[in-house]
Amino acid sequence: MNPQIQMSPLILLMLIISRPSHGYPEIPADDLTNENITDDFISLFDIDNENLTIIELLEAISLNITNVSSAMPLLTEMFLELVRPNTWTWILIFCHCVVFFVGLVGNCLVCVAVYRNHSMRTVTNYFIVNLAVADFLVILFCLPPSVIWDVTMTWWFGTGLCKIVLYLQSMSVTVSVLTLTFISLDRWYAICYPLKFKSTTGKAKTAILIIWIIAMVCEIPEPISLSAVPLISNGSVNVIYFTQCKPEWSVDVDMIFITVKMVFFFLIPLLFMIVAYSQIVRVLWKSGEMPHQAMNPGGRMNMTGGQLNTFAMNTNTSTEGQLKSRKKAAKMLVVVVGMFAICIFPVNLLAVLRAANMLFHSDLNQILSLMSHWLCYANSAINPIIYNFMSGKFRKEFRRAFETCCQRESKRHHYYSGGTFYHKDSGFASRSQSKSDNEKHKLSTFRDRENMKLIRKNTRTTVVQVDI
Repeated sequence: MNPQIQMSPLILLMLIISRPSHGYPEIPADDLTNENITDDFISLFDIDNENLTIIELLEAISLNITNVSSAMPLLTEMFLELVRPNTWTWILIFCHCVVFFVGLVGNCLVCVAVYRNHSMRTVTNYFIVNLAVADFLVILFCLPPSVIWDVTMTWWFGTGLCKIVLYLQSMSVTVSVLTLTFISLDRWYAICYPLKFKSTTGKAKTAILIIWIIAMVCEIPEPISLSAVPLISNGSVNVIYFTQCKPEWSVDVDMIFITVKMVFFFLIPLLFMIVAYSQIVRVLWKSGEMPHQAMNPGGRMNMTGGQLNTFAMNTNTSTEGQLKSRKKAAKMLVVVVGMFAICIFPVNLLAVLRAANMLFHSDLNQILSLMSHWLCYANSAINPIIYNFMSGKFRKEFRRAFETCCQRESKRHHYYSGGTFYHKDSGFASRSQSKSDNEKHKLSTFRDRENMKLIRKNTRTTVVQVDI
């Protein structure tokens, strides 16, 4: 194994952040403007051409480096100059911090909401929880090292984490797109062809298992090929500065792999979801009644005229409520799919262009690359926000979870002893009335026996009296 000259990422970041801004000119992404450093490198490594870009200079250093100890001070100087945060870097770091906090809290709330409310344990919500789990994992384990990588232009964490982090990130995106595809398929069957397929939570759990297996298997080639590749190396000594986590296979193979992934795990699922939700919207908004409002298999309704009118009125009321609920759910899912497409498309496009050598080094391309990475993580944090604004049930459960946290915080200032609540910050004590209050609640819940009567029309029994 080649020895590697490296510095602790934490210490290096502290040096970068604390480094004074005066005396260090702004450095473009593709050119080193500090002539003193450039001249020192040229004289130290006997480089002939003085008009070099950063990449060319580093490659030249890699070919000519013999004495690492003498080169390290200059390499460190150049590295700190290149990666010193500017205004845009701080904005990028702040945006990632917002995504990290919102993503972790929001996706946890989604899981808690479905767990606590049994009425929310529907097929669609099972898939939404699966989406939240994938987003939570990628934000927790992939976002922090990716931010350090983007800011310092160096992968500090070795080949092992290079494989794990990028594999988990790619697998999460695949799980997300497959989950959204299964949701659209389930809604398409339920609304457009309700009599052909019955969706159950058991089938949803099986589908979720299949989704994870497919994602794990299809992303296996990536960790096999990934490695932490140093940019500065003479074969025997590697310098960790500007080390990149990238695949070691050929450019042609990389191009094929990226293109296949984009077609099968982005374009085709997205096209299917567009078609499915187009039909769902057409059925819900243009149909006067829900598709499932068909007669029973026998086509019979053994009712009298009065019963039929009552049944029709109740059915219409129920149908209107169900139609409204399904319209809201469809709107929310369409927004989720739309945001997924907007957030994931840029990074896929840039990956294809980069693999095809159509993406050149420039400030604009560097900014676009950083923004595309941020959008991927932002997509993992934005779904809970969409649920909060577009789903009354999720909004109610989110509020309930926050209220529970606040109540637990307030209860820390009280303790209970011998049927009495004591406030920690005062001598006040109040006798617990839990038992008597419970009895009063029971008494107030039930009405007088004379009022507890159920009246049924068009039957021999006109009054049914219920004893308490």
